[in-house]
Amino acid sequence: MKVKDILAAKGPQVFTIGENASLKQAIDLLANNNIGALLVLADDGKISGIISERDIIRVSSQDLASIPNKIVSDVMTKQVIFVEPDDELEYVESTMVQNRIRHLPVIHDSRLVGLISIGDTVKSSLKDARSQNKYLLEYIGGAVR
Repeated sequence: MKVKDILAAKGPQVFTIGENASLKQAIDLLANNNIGALLVLADDGKISGIISERDIIRVSSQDLASIPNKIVSDVMTKQVIFVEPDDELEYVESTMVQNRIRHLPVIHDSRLVGLISIGDTVKSSLKDARSQNKYLLEYIGGAVR
């Protein structure tokens, strides 16, 4: 299975926020949309980072009182790892595990085409495993020749 298969099922919607937005705005966007990460855009529209629940928790644990004064660029992860639509699911999963990240933007021809999460990869893996299991059970049971 490939990244493009996951995007075909879930759609291309990606939530973004400006790097000068307040941290409160980021928290509200995450909470209101029930999502775990936002891509951060610079003034020129290019991706400058990603901000996740984990980034916000990290800064909150250090100095909760400073949250109202923080902006997204103070907290975001600046080193963004990308994947491409033709990347295999196994590669994506290993990239997420090795880098301890849960969200990966998908880029094709220098354009953002989606965002996938660890939940998306697990869901796809389970679906694939169920399909294989069903086929094998039918084969063992003699239904497939």
